[in-house]
Amino acid sequence: MELFGKTLGRGDKTSFRFGVASFPDGSPISLEVKIIVGVNEGPTVTLLGVQHGDEYNGMEVVNRLMGSLKPGDLTGTVIGIPVSNPLAFNTGMRVTPPSVGYENLNLNRVWPGNPKGLLMERIAASIWENAIVGTDYVIDLHEGGRAFMARYIHARGTQETDRLVGDEIRRLCRFFGQGIPILGGVRTRSHMMGSLSIQAGLRGIPCIGPELGGGSRIWPEFVETGVQGVRNIMIGLDMIQGEPVGSEMEQITAPESSWPKTDMGGVMYNRCELGDIVEEGELLGVLKDTTGSLLEEVKAPYRSVILDTRYIPTVYPGDWTFHCGKIV
Repeated sequence: MELFGKTLGRGDKTSFRFGVASFPDGSPISLEVKIIVGVNEGPTVTLLGVQHGDEYNGMEVVNRLMGSLKPGDLTGTVIGIPVSNPLAFNTGMRVTPPSVGYENLNLNRVWPGNPKGLLMERIAASIWENAIVGTDYVIDLHEGGRAFMARYIHARGTQETDRLVGDEIRRLCRFFGQGIPILGGVRTRSHMMGSLSIQAGLRGIPCIGPELGGGSRIWPEFVETGVQGVRNIMIGLDMIQGEPVGSEMEQITAPESSWPKTDMGGVMYNRCELGDIVEEGELLGVLKDTTGSLLEEVKAPYRSVILDTRYIPTVYPGDWTFHCGKIV
């Protein structure tokens, strides 16, 4: 089989740098790519980490999983890209910095990319053609970034993606298991149409986005959850042998979600935790000024499971506070 311009055979396990662009001085902009081709024919799964440069746990999930898999035990093929956006990663920013990309583009808003477009669009196009086209499943690993902590699976799409791959996406989420809540529904806003999950889904490729961790650091417990979740999916797809972990745990599916916002700037004191079930009107956090005086109370808009919480406590007026997945 041909992958990233290389001819690979059954039982191969390899890693290499793949050039996707260049800096003004001619030095390459490249991605680390890891590929394992199982001894038995089966589905292809692509794993992506670090679409956003301040999200590090996905990188560790990809590296740890790819390091543990053996071709002799694998049915199918696994492609892993630990860092999908090296420009944002190297500057510790969510998106490509203006000093490099000028347009400050978000990689997860420009799929499937454009090989003749702006720098970020070209990187997306290269990943798309080599790692997304021809794959059977995509697991796009995310988290809360610098300001938030997250623990859920993003499985939201459009009516068309739900028609094409909705059943498979729900199956992948169930395989992932471990009681991780699911954000589903078909109410994606127009600005999300360039996300990988939407564009892959429109081409019949199921893509889920586990959101695990945040605070711009690596959390061992979230990495372990991610590794086990991917292994559970591979077990469910008959790619590896084993017993799934956490398949008996209840998973809440929220068909919609919202983020209560503050009217004032201040310091947020959390009163809820990831995975909490809260009732409509229940206190989620209190906003205080720098003297400790109460400014606002943030309350749940409806009965919810908490999907994201604040990690950085300082907020501006209109900032996101707590991500509430509606329970129906």
